[in-house]
Amino acid sequence: MRIEGPYGRFAFDDGKARQIWVGAGIGITPFVAKMRERAKTADATIVDLFHATTDVSEIALARMRADAEAARVNLHITISGRDGKLDAGKIRAAIADWQGASVWFCGPAGFGASLKRDFKVAGLHPADFHQELFAMR
Repeated sequence: MRIEGPYGRFAFDDGKARQIWVGAGIGITPFVAKMRERAKTADATIVDLFHATTDVSEIALARMRADAEAARVNLHITISGRDGKLDAGKIRAAIADWQGASVWFCGPAGFGASLKRDFKVAGLHPADFHQELFAMR
């Protein structure tokens, strides 16, 4: 057995007054953890969490809604079979002042690359896009 990591900084401490979190698939995990931590603090950062999923578990979604409410996080759930695929355009349409936000992403690498490229083209400073990098082997 060989164990490595962790690497990088996915700490949500960028000093921005607004953050956009995007979690897809198992990539929702760090955001759930952060919501549970945030529920115990007085963090004034405005946060919108976009969760993209293909699976629908009403129990899991109810738990996520409760975590978001306790953490003062605006939750946006996209179920691809019902809502189509989540993309940067849909996120920007939902967040009027996205230009002043930072974006935090964890999920499939291709989805993250697409979001980063699209946000950059739309005017987001590259330093304001944070991506957790992991690969399942």
